[in-house]
Amino acid sequence: MMAFSAAGGVTNTAQYQNRLMVYDPGQNQWLARSPMLQRRVYHVMAAVERQLYVLGGNDLDYNNDRILVRHIDSYDIDMDQWTRCTFSLLTGQNEAGVSVHDDRIYVVGGYSIWTNEPLACIQVLDVSTKGKEEVFYGPTLPFASNGAATCFLPAPYFTCPNLQTLQVPHHRIGAL
Repeated sequence: MMAFSAAGGVTNTAQYQNRLMVYDPGQNQWLARSPMLQRRVYHVMAAVERQLYVLGGNDLDYNNDRILVRHIDSYDIDMDQWTRCTFSLLTGQNEAGVSVHDDRIYVVGGYSIWTNEPLACIQVLDVSTKGKEEVFYGPTLPFASNGAATCFLPAPYFTCPNLQTLQVPHHRIGAL
């Protein structure tokens, strides 16, 4: 059985949240789960296998200024437990789109609070090999965009780019 989840966000009183709520259709109710390790807004979430990944977004610092959240947290659905991943996003992304395909999470576009501009980058989190997960840049959008919705469409093989060839390990991108 599938369940719907919601995490983080901001309330109508401008309070940033770290809550994780899961809707149980069998009971027709929302259930509270372990809260995220950090408050986040404008982040994305994606489920791969039995893990929920939370990527990007921002939080508030001690002066109530927005700060980017580049680290990635994962939630073990069966254990109701959060873990801070040892890998991070290469670029902070808020208001991004997200899609999952073949154990890879694609964080698409978004907004940078550093430059106050939309982003054209696509970051890919490959979680296909436990202990060897990595983040790399995928193809670039033809235009910068935040708030975009994304998904994978079935298409003939010859029209799909081989995203594997675009893979650049994050440890080789240190200068960016």
